[in-house]
Amino acid sequence: MPLPIRSLLPLLLAALLPASVPAQTPAAAATDASAGLQVIQLQATDPAIREQIGQLVGHLHVDEETGSLRLEADALTRSRLAGLDIPWQVDVAATAELQAFVEAGRNGLHGIPGFECYRTVEETLQSMEQLAADHPHLVEIVTIGDSWQRVQNPDLGYPLQVLRLSNRNTRGPKPVLFAMSSVHAREYTPAELMTRFAEQLLAGYGTDADATWLLDYNEFHLLLQANPDGRKRAEQNVLWRKNTNTVVAPCASVNGSYHPGIDLNRNFPWGWANSEGNFGGRCSATYSGPTPGSEPETQAVTSYLATIFQDRRPGNPSDPSIPADADTQGMFLDMHSHSRLVLWPWGTSGVTGNNDAFITLGRRLAWFNDYTPQQSVHLYSTRGTTVDFAYGELGVPAFTFELGEAFFKSCGQFESVVLPDNLASLRYAARSLHAPYQLPAGPDVRDLQVTPAKPLQGQTLTVHAVVDDRGYRHGPGAPASTAKVITGARLHLNRLPWQPGHDALAMAATDASYDATHETVELTLSTRSFQPGRHLLVIQGENADGHVGPPAAVFVDILSDPDRIFGHDFQRPIQPR
Repeated sequence: MPLPIRSLLPLLLAALLPASVPAQTPAAAATDASAGLQVIQLQATDPAIREQIGQLVGHLHVDEETGSLRLEADALTRSRLAGLDIPWQVDVAATAELQAFVEAGRNGLHGIPGFECYRTVEETLQSMEQLAADHPHLVEIVTIGDSWQRVQNPDLGYPLQVLRLSNRNTRGPKPVLFAMSSVHAREYTPAELMTRFAEQLLAGYGTDADATWLLDYNEFHLLLQANPDGRKRAEQNVLWRKNTNTVVAPCASVNGSYHPGIDLNRNFPWGWANSEGNFGGRCSATYSGPTPGSEPETQAVTSYLATIFQDRRPGNPSDPSIPADADTQGMFLDMHSHSRLVLWPWGTSGVTGNNDAFITLGRRLAWFNDYTPQQSVHLYSTRGTTVDFAYGELGVPAFTFELGEAFFKSCGQFESVVLPDNLASLRYAARSLHAPYQLPAGPDVRDLQVTPAKPLQGQTLTVHAVVDDRGYRHGPGAPASTAKVITGARLHLNRLPWQPGHDALAMAATDASYDATHETVELTLSTRSFQPGRHLLVIQGENADGHVGPPAAVFVDILSDPDRIFGHDFQRPIQPR
């Protein structure tokens, strides 16, 4: 079978390029504009150099052990590096791949060629409509504003639409997870990941116990395409980063660069700074716009957040060390690519008043995707970002995920690594929404099993689970979190731990002693008092510091005699509380 054009181009370019490219000297680099886009590597152990480069390009992949930086650089960027007297080396294979991608766009191979696993803007919106049609009691589509192009002309551009997931038949108020994705247009992976997250939750409703209680007792507000105008340009194989406000920033796009428009992730009002005087001015990759919150996309998000989150840092204190209330509910996520990072506020100097909680939750989230957890400023300083706004303005815990190692991650790597690892991290975030500043300090619960899974009424059943406090991924810039000894686990029948009801049932360690940082626990129950139908068993662990962790759940189906005789699995739905 012949290779598709998308697969042949990197091979052809690689054959034309030399096997290795030596470090560029500044003098040679200054005249290297004809080389177009390149993937380059350089050494920057000096934090001041990293800061300069970060402000220049708005994105870095850092190897903390070696001090090596990796970035996509056009001629303008390389000229600036030359002015800083910084040498670099070209990654030949990665450059061939990148240039082939851009060349395919010039040749008219649009519609994300070679990346069929990533839905276009239109396909994402169509998927949202289909989910709403398939799950009318769980899905609602909310239009929160318009893109810049749509504001200029209603026949152009896109509406900004949030996919709201929750069981509308269960009473609130409910904790909220708001997640926005692909606000930087060239980042394909985030929008697809969050669309798959929504699909996974909805597909599991009624059969997956965790998906069921999460949708019953929480709300998920997902802005899947946060920059649809820019994303549409990026789908044409252009490294477009910003929105498409070419009135304020009418910069020419050269060799697939991304300089026109406003960087939406520098345009949010909290900590906004005028970047027009920086290198590149309005045509820099990180141009923050003429005023704080100037862009319609930014305004839509800030207005919507105020309607779904309670303000837990009232008065918007400018002192960065003033904390949000410890019992704050909900979470804000901004999904980006790439660099394999989990980041939290602040993007500038100083730490938050909830710093210990941010470290704990950040390292728990990073355990699942094996990313590096750290405060944002440790990479380089940023102002006017989404996460600083969400936390600073409302007190909600806010995190940025930087997914994978490339803007255009291959479908094979996305499906096999990025997707499963980050779905697991998102599930953990969802299970923590009731108290995200508190629950991650306790142990996690996994590997729940009920034997038998469908017992006859009156029959004895056994519930097993693993309670584990070891799930931390350590990162730079803060003391390491340490696992604590497990001291107990409790089972809650048909309710969550914080809901009123009968007393929880204590579970025993299978080795007869709670004395380790991870324990297998069990409980044997008679089902004599159980009504036939489906029941929710919720387990929560506790550690030696007295902290309880996020709950996890499993279903058990109790069969009556007629059900067993006729082979029917009668399932009584859990009643809303």
